[in-house]
Amino acid sequence: MVLSLTNDSRKFITTEPIGKGGEAGEQKTWDVIRYTFAERECIGYWRYPIFSKVGKFRKEPDILIADFQLGLIVIEIKSVTIDQILTINGHCWEFQNYYSISSNPYEQAENQLFALLGYCDREPTLRRQVHGRALVCLPWITEQQWYQSGFYQLPSCPPIIFKDQLETIELGIETAILTTLPTPHSPLPTPCSPLPTPYSN
Repeated sequence: MVLSLTNDSRKFITTEPIGKGGEAGEQKTWDVIRYTFAERECIGYWRYPIFSKVGKFRKEPDILIADFQLGLIVIEIKSVTIDQILTINGHCWEFQNYYSISSNPYEQAENQLFALLGYCDREPTLRRQVHGRALVCLPWITEQQWYQSGFYQLPSCPPIIFKDQLETIELGIETAILTTLPTPHSPLPTPCSPLPTPYSN
């Protein structure tokens, strides 16, 4: 898949180089996001640094989009295959043959989103006015593989952008984002909805 990307460096800002080992999925996702949101009133960041006074920590969402209509969108990317996911317990994902043995991708995205919403609440004109969405992107896993694995049945299954949606460009990404419930300030886990019709083998 080759995307035609214009010079969008002012609208889509890359704060650190992409291209290290294992980041092909991240680059693919970032390219599709830039292409999809090119005509929207928004600004996007790859690895936007968030500094928090609480605990003195720094967070970097893989992708942050501030869209005039959709609000804040935080996307955490996990470039794993379906075979590399051993199990999912609550927010904790356990891996094999991957650079880390576990991760909390959706919880990470939510925490980053809450930190940003907290900044917005400090401004009187923005207080409680900004909404947001947190998603996980799995660029190497199709929706069919996810459902066949049974992970969609987990109550903590997060909103996900799958490989299929990246490859259908605008429609897939927009559908994934628009069907994710906005997160004002205190979200509840959003379970995956069952497919309308089962996949055939």
